[in-house]
Amino acid sequence: MILIDEYFRNYPARKKVAEFLLRTGVSVRDGSFYLEGAELSPGSMAKALGVNRKVVYLTAETIEFSKALSILFQNLRPGLRVEAIAPVMGWEALQIEVSGSPGEVLKNVLGKITAEGNDVIAVDLRNLPGERAHLSIVLERPLGGRTLQEIGRIPGVTRILVKTPERDKTKLVCTFCEVRYCPKKISGGGNVED
Repeated sequence: MILIDEYFRNYPARKKVAEFLLRTGVSVRDGSFYLEGAELSPGSMAKALGVNRKVVYLTAETIEFSKALSILFQNLRPGLRVEAIAPVMGWEALQIEVSGSPGEVLKNVLGKITAEGNDVIAVDLRNLPGERAHLSIVLERPLGGRTLQEIGRIPGVTRILVKTPERDKTKLVCTFCEVRYCPKKISGGGNVED
């Protein structure tokens, strides 16, 4: 992100902290760090990031000093990542690495999914500077193998990770896709099946 690069260019450890805050939605207000109103300890953040506490404090100081950074970091909020829990809910999640035009890839992938008659629960397209663009799509039901193969042939799709509740999915997909099966799915009664 240009704003972070501008203020933290000469401070790689502080930049690491700022990028972590941005990625996770941790806000900064009055020199303190908050995750949905809960104050986070600079010491635990420093330990998690492999930097010393002084770097965390100096990052907060830099953010508070700059009006632009202050506005940005005061308004950060974490986002719900539904794809992480999709298989447990009986849904399927596609995580697609993208090259080229992410918007065009999104349009084409959604076209393949809707042509199969599947319903989309959530879509997240991230195309931040300095990161490889990726697309996450959570579907109400698992896709057929043919549709996954068609998605794999869309220009700009470089890799597909399928997170599925379906045990036999590995037999349905091509070698282009990586499949992770989740054996625990919440049944209609709210219990976890084995």
